[in-house]
Amino acid sequence: MPGLATSRDSAAIRKMADLLRAGATMLAERCPSCGLPLFRLRSGEVVCPNHGRVQIVRDEAELSRVAVQSVLEELEKLAASKVNALMARAQTDEDEALNYLVRWLEILERTERILAAIASRRLAVEGTAQRETGEGKKR
Repeated sequence: MPGLATSRDSAAIRKMADLLRAGATMLAERCPSCGLPLFRLRSGEVVCPNHGRVQIVRDEAELSRVAVQSVLEELEKLAASKVNALMARAQTDEDEALNYLVRWLEILERTERILAAIASRRLAVEGTAQRETGEGKKR
């Protein structure tokens, strides 16, 4: 029936209402993935009610970095879910499940190492930018 909200729409509306009640500000920008309005939390972080944290990009280089990070985060989720499923399967079919488990644990470890390196580099760049801004104001 036209006009009736689906359960997914209702859940999104509830999440948006929760964000507003928590003091978030609804922005004019929309999530590029689902089209829902974005919200700025009191901490300054921009989030989508559907996807969580959202990165706003200003140029192609930044878009590329965000896309890589997004792919790595999805890979991390997939690896974690595979590890979880294989742990349960290892109870019955130990040899095969353990071989797959070791492979997925390696993927998970490598992905987390890359994500940590990216976060560390981002913090270093932000720290350098803040120091340069602070030194410029002192002069």
